[in-house]
Amino acid sequence: MLLPRRPILATLSLALLTAPSFCWAEAPFLNRDTLIAPAPQVAQPQAEQRTFSATSSQTPQVTPLPSNLETLDKVVAVVNDEIITSTQLAQRVEAIRARLQGQDAGQMPPEDVLRRQVLQQMILQDVELQIAHRAGIQVDKATLDQAIANLARANNLTPDQLRQALVNQGQSWETFTADLKNRILVDRLTQQEVESRVHVSPDEVKTFASQLKEIGGLSFDLQQIFIALPDNPTPDAVSAARQQAEKIREQLVAGASFTRLATAVSNGRDALQGGRLGWVKAGELPPSIAQILLQVKAGEISPIIPGPTGFHIFKVLDMKRAAPTVTEVKAAVIFLRAGNGLQLQEAEARARDIQQALEGGTRFSELARSYSQDPATAAKGGEVGWVAPGQLPDVLERTLLSLAPDAVSDPIRTADGLYLLQSQGQRQEPVGEQQVMAAARMQLYNRMVRERMEEWQRRIRDGAYVEILDPSLRAVTA
Repeated sequence: MLLPRRPILATLSLALLTAPSFCWAEAPFLNRDTLIAPAPQVAQPQAEQRTFSATSSQTPQVTPLPSNLETLDKVVAVVNDEIITSTQLAQRVEAIRARLQGQDAGQMPPEDVLRRQVLQQMILQDVELQIAHRAGIQVDKATLDQAIANLARANNLTPDQLRQALVNQGQSWETFTADLKNRILVDRLTQQEVESRVHVSPDEVKTFASQLKEIGGLSFDLQQIFIALPDNPTPDAVSAARQQAEKIREQLVAGASFTRLATAVSNGRDALQGGRLGWVKAGELPPSIAQILLQVKAGEISPIIPGPTGFHIFKVLDMKRAAPTVTEVKAAVIFLRAGNGLQLQEAEARARDIQQALEGGTRFSELARSYSQDPATAAKGGEVGWVAPGQLPDVLERTLLSLAPDAVSDPIRTADGLYLLQSQGQRQEPVGEQQVMAAARMQLYNRMVRERMEEWQRRIRDGAYVEILDPSLRAVTA
């Protein structure tokens, strides 16, 4: 399955309110599959309020559990040592149903199919969160507050207005912030387990740069159905997956809705967006896929494309070819020196103070003048100007590219200190000879991250103990 590279979670302003976290497609404001509605409340009779001391001879009367407790909230799946309940599943299904209906009510899959797909998504998320907790990854309040502020700013709201908008839509603020925290945890985990382990050699960049001159300006607007293979598949398993893909493609060619089938049968993380990937640069696709899509016209269905982990079927919604460009970001920076252990502790404490001040409304430029230890930029309110690919270390460049305008990153640790970055805008500039190598390196890195992410997610899912207790949620058919 083709997964987008997750933005480094310096900000979530690109994720929760403007686009799905696991695909490139746009989604309606606040109408996210992760915005889970509050659990339905069961009315209880008003009990008499009594207090008992530890030495009291009286004991409180325990109200017996309702006889229909199992039907109120039963366990539908076990994921290692965690559970998913019917209430949790129902909440997530309801949120996703509302979003799908907002996109195209006629493409809604059957209820049982939707519940199975949503459960599979929840299982993978639970596995990721469990690994993040075991790895000791944490999200402090300052980071969460900054993410909320970035989300609000990206939608031209204050944090209070964001909260009210959620309430007006019937969403739970507590659930929303808990889900946001989980997204940050998972993104930090994937940075640690996937992104940080991807290394692009100079020879690979040089080879790809020559290809980029030919396809650098080509992009596809795509939908995808992905039929996954199990880990270490047998020939019979490969044959069965291929047959399933062929059956699906036959239905698509006969006129079946791509959105409906993707939601029903795709194993990709984009399934619950109807398989929508959005605009993808040809250079960021595996060459085997890009070469085939070049032969597919807009509106057509691709042949079945085998990959290392499964079979892909694409619909090319549109394509465009333009002069190759690179993204430049107008940036500002706060640098905190941290060359030893004591300096690092002081820098981390100062960074938390800066994040809290930003949350309170203090301008980034004011904080840069007061706290940044880079004299060249501090005097200018942290302003760096327009940054082209290749001008910054990779970790800073990737973070900066992931930021929405006016968003501020988490503190980024480097060998000499901590950086907080602010994006003040983006622009597309023609690729010059000096920028070809930098553009090639970034696109090749993004492609490799997608491939490694796919492999990693399959590995952790296959390595987890998962038991689906509800029989209606087990079988998946095309």
